[in-house]
Amino acid sequence: MTSSNASADDKPPLLPSWRAWYWLVLGALAVEVAFFTYLTRSFAP
Repeated sequence: MTSSNASADDKPPLLPSWRAWYWLVLGALAVEVAFFTYLTRSFAP
């Protein structure tokens, strides 16, 4: 049973640390805000 658990743990994590996830989420939010700001300004009279 330990071999199946070890093989599941052999894969590296998607992102190495919580800081990488933090910056990824922060960057995605910044892109989203910028995109909606652009849309709002492009459709404003």
